Amino acid sequence: MDVIKTLSRKGRTTYIDLIEPLEEGIAEVLIADEDGVLLHVQDATYAVALFNPAAADTFIEALSHSKDPISVHTGPLVSALKERGLTVSLECVQAVYPSTQPLAEDESIIIRPLEEKDLPVVLHHYKYGDESYIRERFLSGVMLAAEIDGNLAGFMGRHIECAMGMLEVLSQYRRRHVGEALERSYINTLLAQGTTPYCHVEVANKASLSLQKKLGLVFSPKLVYWFN
Repeated sequence: MDVIKTLSRKGRTTYIDLIEPLEEGIAEVLIADEDGVLLHVQDATYAVALFNPAAADTFIEALSHSKDPISVHTGPLVSALKERGLTVSLECVQAVYPSTQPLAEDESIIIRPLEEKDLPVVLHHYKYGDESYIRERFLSGVMLAAEIDGNLAGFMGRHIECAMGMLEVLSQYRRRHVGEALERSYINTLLAQGTTPYCHVEVANKASLSLQKKLGLVFSPKLVYWFN
């Protein structure tokens, strides 16, 4: 079974969160058959695509001893995991940049790689990951910084499972399109690397959803649920 072709045929926008780790060679395939696909990405997260609802128990069993976060698309597996006592930590819209054309960038805002000197500010402001995770992402070279007048104005990165994220704009620089400038640059960086930019946006984050639409990202018809 060609897992990437199968997932792409069923919908690249829907299954990009499985396709991209496979294309980058960072995912271990645990299950891949007509019932669905289960991946372990960088020994850090699980990603599931269930095609046959009758096979939900097979995937539940495979995940029963997991201590890593699990991402699941809308469907019966979500309720099945809840029934097993797992809690949804994030309910997200999956947004995908479908083009290969780079975006115009705002030259008035300096976008550069995040530097060691920036880490104390990042660690203070970013509340959705512990220090070890943030430092690992920094050392992996996947974080960008926005600079205005020589000062750190915001930052952005890419999560271990390949989704863009970790976007934060310092309060004094909000309403100056810093977040947009960071994401435009990040999308272009990923395009230059030959990868597909995508992100997970919490369903209640209307500002971020509006930004994704403005930048030309398209939304998957299925939500993504993260269980921790």
